[in-house]
Amino acid sequence: MPSTASQLERSLRRLQISGSQETSTQEQWVPSKYNSDVTQYALVRPPRAPCGNRQLFGFPIIKKEIWQLGAISFRHIQPDKTLPDDCTFLAMNSLTFIKVSLGLRISTMAQGKVVGDSKHIPSECMSLGEVLLLVLWRDTEPEATCPTQSQVHYLAHKLKRSPGWWVEVP
Repeated sequence: MPSTASQLERSLRRLQISGSQETSTQEQWVPSKYNSDVTQYALVRPPRAPCGNRQLFGFPIIKKEIWQLGAISFRHIQPDKTLPDDCTFLAMNSLTFIKVSLGLRISTMAQGKVVGDSKHIPSECMSLGEVLLLVLWRDTEPEATCPTQSQVHYLAHKLKRSPGWWVEVP
């Protein structure tokens, strides 16, 4: 029987991302119910898509940016070590470096076809009708795995673009 992780990976490979206004929404934050000791904020989950599909929170991105963030994160995690001069090493480990460096609970990529209007997706993130996302959270995940505002703002500053919610379209 396949593991949940492998099922998720297969699901993400078949993902289609919608860039239309009615299916992609901006980030909104509310006080977290998860942690009562310290005032923290959690993302507001958008209303369930009419089609019932899962929604993903993340950034449109290109592979080069993921590798650049991976290199920055590697230097943050291991400041005394030299980054290997191996493109494969960086390509295979960038998401892990980003996840560990920023303390994220979820850091994955999703690639899919753009359905609808693409004017809200930076052109450099699209190729032949496809867009790549750096996914930080899914609406099906518990609030405890939600990224923090500082994690999201750090990535928004580095990428020079805003994140949003994206509807998974089969």
